[in-house]
Amino acid sequence: MTWRHLEERLLTFVRRKVRRGEMSERGLAKLTGYTQPHIHNVVNGKRRLNSDLADALLRQLGLSAEELAGSAAPQASLPYGRGLAALRNGADGLAAVTCVLPIAVLADLVEPFLLQLGDDEDFMAPLLGPGDWIVLDRSEELRRRPVFECLYALTFGARGVVCRCQRVGGALVLVADNPHASQQLPDRVSLQARDILEIVQGKLVWAGRDLGAGVPML
Repeated sequence: MTWRHLEERLLTFVRRKVRRGEMSERGLAKLTGYTQPHIHNVVNGKRRLNSDLADALLRQLGLSAEELAGSAAPQASLPYGRGLAALRNGADGLAAVTCVLPIAVLADLVEPFLLQLGDDEDFMAPLLGPGDWIVLDRSEELRRRPVFECLYALTFGARGVVCRCQRVGGALVLVADNPHASQQLPDRVSLQARDILEIVQGKLVWAGRDLGAGVPML
């Protein structure tokens, strides 16, 4: 990977942090020893990122060049639940589990939730099966605009399901990859007098058979 690629990854990571209010240009200036106008110009692409500033940013972010390149993955501590019923209970009070995730996933997570699928949660088999681990992004923006190309964790009534879905008119249309399990899945769930956030609990951004290895599902 070239320096230019690393530079773009680092700047993308910093811009997301600034946009989400997790850090400010003024704070970065104080931490790195550069002026705020200089930081502003670098973050907004008006000046190139030099190696000294890049090293300072990596130190303050707790990252290495290897992690930035994707050859190593940093750890994250996420609220955890087993089975989709955990989503109805919310993340409050749940134990946190440490897992290894690619930096590209960590940079974008909003209210992340780590979930292990239950024994009968096989609607997306063979892509996903019982016991698999998934990470959800619970961003309201993503949950309000689901698209069939992605996977989502849903709860409605007394059940939960991971499947594809999209809003069509006044209903949420559901699609499962497993032809056997799909017979147990309604074609659609009405959104009349219901907020879609009550049903769509999160978008899948990562999945794996164990916590040490997985693939992004953005």
